[in-house]
Amino acid sequence: MTLKNIGVFVDATSEGEKRIDYAAALAHQCGAHLAGIHVVSAVRPEDRSDYYVIGKKAIQALLTERKAADEAATSNVRQRFEAISAKRDLSAEFRVIRRGGPDEDLALSSLHSDLVVIGQRELQELKGYASPEKLLLASGSPILVIPTGWKSESIGNKILVGWNASREARRAVADALPFLVAASSVTLLVVDSEERAGRHGEEPGADIALYLARHGARVEVEQVLSQGARVADIILTFAKDHGMDLIVIGAYSHPRSVEMLFGGVTRTLLKLAPVPLLVSR
Repeated sequence: MTLKNIGVFVDATSEGEKRIDYAAALAHQCGAHLAGIHVVSAVRPEDRSDYYVIGKKAIQALLTERKAADEAATSNVRQRFEAISAKRDLSAEFRVIRRGGPDEDLALSSLHSDLVVIGQRELQELKGYASPEKLLLASGSPILVIPTGWKSESIGNKILVGWNASREARRAVADALPFLVAASSVTLLVVDSEERAGRHGEEPGADIALYLARHGARVEVEQVLSQGARVADIILTFAKDHGMDLIVIGAYSHPRSVEMLFGGVTRTLLKLAPVPLLVSR
């Protein structure tokens, strides 16, 4: 298995440029097609005084000014994306999504990707970007979240997999397989295995470790007890203490409502993980 279609959300920030660099390097390594996805005006600051503009001419002037600013920003991001793609000699394309446009635009921009790369800040703070829930539901593609302030060029050398024997975790392992096989080490972290004893089997983590080993991954299993601590905190502490540069998890669903798609562990990791996070459902 390998990645052949990668989507990356791009913008005019320095974080956005680093994200393009990483996605381009990954696409070059895999021989993948790269799609740059730009959300128009998602990072444009809004002036509160704009809300008090009245009169047809004033409103039209404001709209014209915004449109010109959006076009300039889009052109700048396009040139940056195309320059980085050309430097890597990639098969690449640039797509534009207009904020407030139909959700179908977002789905079509990521539906045919093996992986979608996006920034942690975009998911948490910026208007116009889809929530992780919407992105996963709309596209079905795994998402790789690059944390704000991530400076290392290495992603996926030492990988931590949060394993709870769920269908979602199994899907995440399959989606992350290109990373897992290429990593120098993979650790399957099993927390409180007795809570799913029937699904884990006699030796928690052993079956999925064997599956990965047969694919060529270098795997070890760690079993820990939470002892009242939050599972998300255990994962974050383990990743920090062992120098992990990628965490892989499955998004846990709740039957009551799509709004409750992510459990507390996933939400916490999406918001706080200091290392890249691959999430799949």
